Amino acid sequence: MKKQVFKRLYEGIMILLVMMTIMTLWTESAYNSAINWVVWFIFFVDFIIRFTFSNNKWEFIKKNPFLVIAVIPLDQFFQMARIVRLIYLFRIKTITKYYIQPFVQKLTYQSKVWIFTILLLFLLAQSFLVWRLEENVLSFWDATYAVFGHLIFFGHRMVDIQEGISLWMFVITSIIGVLLHGLALQWAFTKIETIIENRKHNSAKS
Repeated sequence: MKKQVFKRLYEGIMILLVMMTIMTLWTESAYNSAINWVVWFIFFVDFIIRFTFSNNKWEFIKKNPFLVIAVIPLDQFFQMARIVRLIYLFRIKTITKYYIQPFVQKLTYQSKVWIFTILLLFLLAQSFLVWRLEENVLSFWDATYAVFGHLIFFGHRMVDIQEGISLWMFVITSIIGVLLHGLALQWAFTKIETIIENRKHNSAKS
């Protein structure tokens, strides 16, 4: 029991670290680079420990190829801000999917329906708050466009954020967007793998 509680607490801390990294995408600060380095180092150590203690190391790599790429500090080899930003987004997306995916797999269909409903209400409520809080957002439609834009194109500034509460809400929205992207990728890879397996099976029959 204690082991499960510790595991959930640890994974929660790792997700909070991802949230810190996402915040650096919208804020201009001299500490952003240091924050990204510290977060990367923590995830790198975590990856090394998991890899070291895995029974089948090659199987671990095959199951987590994007995680292997994500822990490589490729951003240090590029000077263009756009490329570095893309690498940050890839790392955030991969790591978040790795830690949140186990929770999603345990959800029932009814739970997913409830979560989808709550998510939709949350996004609409967030749109209303952004409309009321941000001076440069002129209408509820503009706020809704910005919120759903951050959900789909996380990491891109759809609106200049001034208020701290808006920043945190957009961070949460981006986390949700990362998860949705991860689920979409997993669904696509599963479909492709199923098609390939079916073709192999049909070829073996013929």
